[in-house]
Amino acid sequence: MLEYKPITTEQNEANLIALLSENQEEEKKVPAEKNTHFSLALYDADLYIGGITANKWMNATHISLLAVNKAYRGKGYGTELLKKAETFASESGSKLITIHTQDYQAKSFYEQYGYQVFGQLEDTPFSGTTKYYLVKHI
Repeated sequence: MLEYKPITTEQNEANLIALLSENQEEEKKVPAEKNTHFSLALYDADLYIGGITANKWMNATHISLLAVNKAYRGKGYGTELLKKAETFASESGSKLITIHTQDYQAKSFYEQYGYQVFGQLEDTPFSGTTKYYLVKHI
């Protein structure tokens, strides 16, 4: 009998990755590769002021989150965090980096560093805003 059961996100993701990796190996004859995580935080003494997280899988790195405390913006810290993630991506064999941002966030910031919009969704994640998907080939 089949049944739906709640499990932790971590366990579910591990099981899903195993299934998808098996399918990839069968269909494309490309061996699965383990995800590599990148996480870096920036502090001013004991005050957390920002950070970045990313995930590298196969030939791509996706920057999941990047933020800097409003009081510290415009001082190059976001640029430094982005460059450190790009170095991680390059050194770990990525050919491209992806990121998404909202129209009221950092689209122009990423574009000035060579990221290009490849897609967008209007009214996402709420009405009146647009989510942009960007890529940079490295």
